[in-house]
Amino acid sequence: MRLTDDAVRKAKPPTKGQVLIWDDLVSGFGVRLTPTRKTFVVQWRDSAGRKPRESLRPHFPQLTVEEARHRARARLAEVLAAKETGGDVPLRLAIRSWYEQQSTRGSWRPRYRVKVDAIISTYVEGIENPRVKLSKRAAAGIEALGKKAVGAVTRSDVLAVADHIKPGTAEQFMAVLSSFFNYAYERGWVTGNPARNRLRVTGGRRVRNRVPTDDEFLALWRAFEKEGDPAFGAFALLAFTGARRREVTQARWSEFDLDAATWTLPPERRKTGRRDPEPFTIHLHPAALEIVKRQPVLEGSPYVFWGRRDKRPFEFHHALVQRLRAGVEVKDWRLHDIRRYMRSGLARLGVPQMVAELCLGHRTAKGGLVGVYDQYQYAAEKREAWMRWGEFLQSLTR
Repeated sequence: MRLTDDAVRKAKPPTKGQVLIWDDLVSGFGVRLTPTRKTFVVQWRDSAGRKPRESLRPHFPQLTVEEARHRARARLAEVLAAKETGGDVPLRLAIRSWYEQQSTRGSWRPRYRVKVDAIISTYVEGIENPRVKLSKRAAAGIEALGKKAVGAVTRSDVLAVADHIKPGTAEQFMAVLSSFFNYAYERGWVTGNPARNRLRVTGGRRVRNRVPTDDEFLALWRAFEKEGDPAFGAFALLAFTGARRREVTQARWSEFDLDAATWTLPPERRKTGRRDPEPFTIHLHPAALEIVKRQPVLEGSPYVFWGRRDKRPFEFHHALVQRLRAGVEVKDWRLHDIRRYMRSGLARLGVPQMVAELCLGHRTAKGGLVGVYDQYQYAAEKREAWMRWGEFLQSLTR
């Protein structure tokens, strides 16, 4: 049965001895009922064929089913890592073990690690997600895929899930599975990768090239202007700097030098931070600087643009974006299009390609031998490019 807090609460304890109820979601996880208490347990089969069992503390209800299941998965992942016999292990358990190992090694950025965890829990382990609606065929495919041994998973098993979920999600799902099966192949668990050529499943990666016109950008500017700060301030900083969305919404006061009119992003806050460990300094146009200066400071919060609750950073939440889309006559726009609008605008203003790419923080601008031999930082050129772009935006929006 699927263990839940309600199911464990209603389960009748025996008058003597013990009763074990196993979870059908995580193999080896269950609850032990005795006359006096209900305790979660985790059990596995070792190399000698024995079945060691461990109890999880504290007892129910101090320890909830969700937390106990999470701890059981982590413990089973440790055991599987020690056994290294992944080919015979159910996929849902083996991929969780792989995820725990990769997380410990710091293989992914925090935001991507959260995404991988969500993909595994929803589309391999079959844990219900209130934000995801699955068809019956998708749910059946997930159930079958998660229970199959790693070495027995076929291309058809994978496509039974990928073909019945949203294309974008299917691409991410296949990417995660492909990475896991490459790992399994290197260890001899499988003879091939059933998720290979993942981009072909959904017709190839869809590269978005939408660039708003000046009129469309101005319409968006006016719409955000009516919303007021922090939405307008964050949108304007996006437009003036070409920074990424979360780089702006999670901007901290400590990153700004208001006297020098600079904004320095540390590597850990940048998408390419692991490959480009140097801080990235953006020179602010006077209009952008004024936008930052006028943001109110929230006591105890490090963020320039702050949200409504618990001193969290501001986000372009779904309701805000939907309201703006309904009120502005600009079709099919995304916030990331503003970054593309700036890059295209810099080219329009005659900014050299190398400088324009560096303004966006693209490492490929100095890739290959260029990056080896050209050690010049282009600081003055980048500052001039940001100023020219700022003058253009100011004249457009004035």
